[in-house]
Amino acid sequence: MPPQNGLFVVRAANNRVREYVGDHFEVITKADRPYVYVVIDTEPDEPLIAIENCMFCKRAKDEVALVLGYTLSINLEGVGWKVKLEPYDANQEETSRITKVMTEINDPQNAERSLEKMYGIKKTDLLIRNYLRYKAKQMGMRKSDELRDYVLIKDAELVIELLDGVLRKLKGSKNVSRPIRFLQDHDIIARPTFKALIKCYPYLKDKVSESRFNDYTNIDKKEYFKDDKLYDKYHETFSTILKDITE
Repeated sequence: MPPQNGLFVVRAANNRVREYVGDHFEVITKADRPYVYVVIDTEPDEPLIAIENCMFCKRAKDEVALVLGYTLSINLEGVGWKVKLEPYDANQEETSRITKVMTEINDPQNAERSLEKMYGIKKTDLLIRNYLRYKAKQMGMRKSDELRDYVLIKDAELVIELLDGVLRKLKGSKNVSRPIRFLQDHDIIARPTFKALIKCYPYLKDKVSESRFNDYTNIDKKEYFKDDKLYDKYHETFSTILKDITE
C-alpha cells in the first residue's frame, strides 16, 4: 500500500502451500492463511516493525522477521547499512498508530483472504523464488573490510574467536578456506572478501592465495569439499555455534 503518515503496510506471503483432493477427485493447491500483515513505522528515531501474530502459522513471525531482515540488508548494503530486527515492547502511542491504520484496511477473515483468488498459485511460487534469490545473494561476496560484517548470527565475536583458533594452525589456500567454507555452507557467515580475512587475521597473508581463496569459497563449486573428512570434522569444532542456531 502507499505510505500513510510514515506508515508502510505490506503483506508477507506464506510459502507453506499444500495439496489435497477435492470432492471430484481433482487436486487442489491451497496456501492456508496465505499471508500476514507487516506494518513499518518510520516516525520514531528507530523505525518500528509490527508483524501480525498468526496463531495458525507456526513460527510465522520469526520467519517473516528473518526474510525482512535479509531483504532490507540486501537493499541497503550499497550505502553500508546492515539491518538487525530486535523484539520491542511498543508504548501505547506507537501501538495506537498501528492499530488505527489496520482498522482502516478492509480485509474481513473470509474467503477473500486468499492469494490464489487474487493472483493464482503462481504468485506464491514467485515470492518463494524471490526469497531464495535474496538468500543466495546474502551468501555472496560483499565489500566490507571487516570480517564481523559477514557474520550472520548474533555472536560475531565468538565466530571470529573460534575461527582464529582454527586458522592459526593452518597453511595453504584449501586448508585455510575449508573452515570458512564450512561456516558459509551452514549460514553462519556470508562469503568474505580476501581483504577482510587478512585484515582480521594478518598472519594468513603469506599462507593463502587470493584467487584460490575466492575459488574455494564460491558456494556454487561443491566438488571441492565433497566427501572431505577434514571438512566434516568442523561439525565438532563449531558445535557451539551450530547448537545455538538450531535451537
